[in-house]
Amino acid sequence: MKQYEDVFLELLKAGMWGRKPQVPQGFAEWGSVVRLAKSQSVLGVVGQAMLSDEEIASNMPQEFRTKVKKFVMNNMLTHNLLNNTLIKVVSTLREGGVESVLLKGQGLARNYPQPELRQCGDIDLYVGLNNGEKAYELLSPIAVHADDKAYLTVGKHYHVTMPGGVEVEVHRYTDNHLTKKLEETYQAASDKGTSEGLVTYDFAGTPVNTPSDDFNAFFIFNHLFHHFLTSGIGLRQFCDWMMFLHTRKGKLDTDYLHKLLTDMELLGPWQAFGCVLADWLGMPEDEFPFFDRKQAGRVDKIVRRVLNEGNFGRERAIVKNRGTNYLLNKTRSFFGHTAKSIGLISIFPKPVWYQFKNTIVRGFAAVWADFRIKLKLS
Repeated sequence: MKQYEDVFLELLKAGMWGRKPQVPQGFAEWGSVVRLAKSQSVLGVVGQAMLSDEEIASNMPQEFRTKVKKFVMNNMLTHNLLNNTLIKVVSTLREGGVESVLLKGQGLARNYPQPELRQCGDIDLYVGLNNGEKAYELLSPIAVHADDKAYLTVGKHYHVTMPGGVEVEVHRYTDNHLTKKLEETYQAASDKGTSEGLVTYDFAGTPVNTPSDDFNAFFIFNHLFHHFLTSGIGLRQFCDWMMFLHTRKGKLDTDYLHKLLTDMELLGPWQAFGCVLADWLGMPEDEFPFFDRKQAGRVDKIVRRVLNEGNFGRERAIVKNRGTNYLLNKTRSFFGHTAKSIGLISIFPKPVWYQFKNTIVRGFAAVWADFRIKLKLS
C-alpha cells in the first residue's frame, strides 16, 4: 500500500466515523489523494475531512484547497438537486396512481453523518412490472429525454432524464440473477422487500419509500458484489453498505438474512466483504452480521482491485478508452469482461463463473435487442 493510499483511507475513515484524521507529518501527495478520492466517488467525505482539520488544510497547497472546497460545495448543490428531482418524480407518479420504491442513492445518504457529502449518482426507482408503462406515460411529459418506448419490455429498467440532467432509472425489476433457482429465490425476496415493511423517509414533506431493512441489507450488498464482478466498484458503495448496517445494528432479522444469503450462495462473499469493512474502513466487527475472520484472506486482493479500477471501473483502460462505435465498444467490453473474470476466478470461483456465463448470454441478448429497437424491427 502506497503512503497516499494509506492517507486517503485514513481521511475516509475519519469522515465516515467523525474522528480526527492522523496524517504523517510532512505528507505532501495531496494531488494523489484527491484523484484517488474522486475515482472512488468519495471526494465529498474525504474533502470535508481535509478542509475541517485546520492542521491538514494549512499544509495543503492553495490550489488543492480551492479545488476540494469547490467540489464539496458543488456536491452539496447536486445533493439538493437530486432530492428536489426525487420529490418531483415520486409525487408525479403518486398523483398518477403509481407508488414507487427508492433504491440505493439518496435513501442511503440518510445514513451518513453528513448526507449532503455522499457523492451523488442517479435516481433508481422501482415501480414493478405492471406499472412500467404507466410510469413512462406519467414521467415523459416532465422529462427532457426518455428512452424509446420499446425499451419498456427490455431488461430490468429504462431511463428518463429530468431537468438539470438528473438520470432516473425506472425499474421493472430490482435486479435479475444468474440461474433459474437463484432468480426464483431473489425475486421472491424482492417482491416481499418492496411491498412489506417499507421504510419511508420524509423529503421536505414528501414521503419516499425504500425497501424493507431486511431486504435492503442484502440488496445493497448484492448490487455491490455484482458490480465488483463485472464493471468494478468504488468505496462509495462500501460506505453505503457499512453505514446502513451501522445504523441498523440490532434491528435486522438475522435469521431471515442468513437464510437468504445461504440460498443465494453469497454468505462467503458477504463475510469476505465484511472483513473489508472492518479492516479497511473501520467498522466494528460486532456490528457486522455473521462476521467471520476466516474470510479475511481475500481482503487485500479485493481492496487492490477496488483502488485500481475506480468506481464502476472508470479507471480501467476499457472504460477510459471508450469510443463512439457501438459494436467496437461491445467487442472491447466482451474481452474486458473475459480478462476481468480470469483475474477474479481465484477469489470467488463459483460466483465469477456464474457471472461470466450470464454476461455472455445477456450481453448478446442486449446487443440484439438494441439493434431491433434502433432498426424498428418487430
